[in-house]
Amino acid sequence: MNHNRNGKIFVNFFILTILFYSAIAETYSFSNNNFDKNLHWHNTNYKKCSSQFGNNCYDYIVVGAGTAGSILARKLSDNPRNKVLLIEQGYWLSLNPVVQNASQWHLVRLDPLIERGYISTAQVGFGNRSIPVPRAQGTGGCNSMNAMVFLLGNRKDFDERWGKIDGWSWNDLSPYWDSIQETISPTQLDPKHPIMHKLLKGAIEIGYKYNPNPNNLNSKQGQGGVSARILMAKQISNNYAERRSSWNAYIQPILPRKNLDILVFTQVTKILFNKNLQAIGITTYNVGKKEYVHFYSRKEVILSAGVFDTPKLLLLSGIGPCNELNKYKIKCLANVQGVGKNLQDHTFIKIWSAPLRDQETPLPTNIFGMWGALAIEENGEYYHGLDVGEINGKKIIQIYAETFHYKSRGSITLLDKNPFSKPVIDPNLLSNSYDINKTLHSIKIARTFLSTKTISELTEDFNEINTPLFHTNDEKKLLEWIQQNIKSDAHPSSTCTMGNRFQDDKMIVVDRRLRVRHTKKLRIADASIIPNLISGNPNQITMIIGLKAADMILEDNS
Repeated sequence: MNHNRNGKIFVNFFILTILFYSAIAETYSFSNNNFDKNLHWHNTNYKKCSSQFGNNCYDYIVVGAGTAGSILARKLSDNPRNKVLLIEQGYWLSLNPVVQNASQWHLVRLDPLIERGYISTAQVGFGNRSIPVPRAQGTGGCNSMNAMVFLLGNRKDFDERWGKIDGWSWNDLSPYWDSIQETISPTQLDPKHPIMHKLLKGAIEIGYKYNPNPNNLNSKQGQGGVSARILMAKQISNNYAERRSSWNAYIQPILPRKNLDILVFTQVTKILFNKNLQAIGITTYNVGKKEYVHFYSRKEVILSAGVFDTPKLLLLSGIGPCNELNKYKIKCLANVQGVGKNLQDHTFIKIWSAPLRDQETPLPTNIFGMWGALAIEENGEYYHGLDVGEINGKKIIQIYAETFHYKSRGSITLLDKNPFSKPVIDPNLLSNSYDINKTLHSIKIARTFLSTKTISELTEDFNEINTPLFHTNDEKKLLEWIQQNIKSDAHPSSTCTMGNRFQDDKMIVVDRRLRVRHTKKLRIADASIIPNLISGNPNQITMIIGLKAADMILEDNS
């Protein structure tokens, strides 16, 4: 880890050691700082920053070093005249070899220093279960914790499902996607592998067309069809593959950089506004020093804290539905109805085949930690992951039924006014008959894969399939099984929805330039601005949001 003389990269190794050995058993205390109430004091400091740079003065402040924030900080600091501060609540994840090792991605979610431990409210559609809602902290954010699936979505997502938003059609976004693919250099698994070939053949048998590249949305076939998985990882040797993330693709290659300061173990607790509702800075809390520090921005503050923490920070700062803020005795600075609303997610559920006839069949060598094929419905309504694995010591074929474009909408609210409290997360999944029927349909499609001639030849007697309730035609019983076993796909989005113009809908939080309603010099650039969740992994569109946001910010401040 580099730490240059000018202090451009702030990493406190003492804090890191303490946190590792305490397993994040830190109990935060919260006091309502009078400094944050002193508008004159902040305005005086801000004006000093406007005329000269001090230690706490920057052109741009980016909150969150995750998928979009990493890209933003890189692009904004490419101009050496821009002084940029990037703030991250977690730690420097490039220090962690487990994060970098693609095959160990599933272990990252077990690390309490990374996984936030968010739990939903009880979900009626999930049999009144509360479900884990995985989110990451640390450099790279969820880009450093996910399964590395590299799948953008369907062209219809941008040209139809998002509605007309100037500058956000597929033709507008396509150049950014080309740039990301070139920078990341993803890896596609070998379609000629013997088992992969069988999986692809089984999907083709029930009507899917082979698609060599579902990320080529400019092709006639587009996203739809069946293909070998594409992953955000790079093979280094026969036994090792390295995760590719926004952080290690965009930030690490340019460090150290004199005009880019990076703070880790630092939580932003409030956005500072002047009387004109211009964002002039932020209040932060340093975990190790246990002190509040204020930073000021000459040009803009950009929130890239993520789908849950961006709306939480807005609410804590007085931007949101006034009726909600009044409950927590938070002064409402701007009545922005859509903050924390419109939460969307995907779901998945796993079914599996009878045991393979040949239990000596070698499973694929998996240095990526993720394997198999994807069968994607042509309109992006759902996809099915086709894979091999083991259950109860028996080798089987397993299918992940992932369902998209639900009508259910959830919400994010505050637990209280303490910035260290976790938000209240209500995904509200499977809360209507349309979503229930869509999930049932997705499960039935998954069944057809296992009944194909190609797959049947690989497995024992079809009647021995051991997925619970596999054969039942009783949809009530099947639904009960689904409710007890279905999971969030960890693809939340849309809690600060983008629209073309504010006058189009009172629930729009940011306009097409990502500017926050009723405020000045404040933008959002993360998955929370997605109007409707895409037909794929939101990680990739979030990278596009980071690149496009940087262009707009630089253009508007030129």
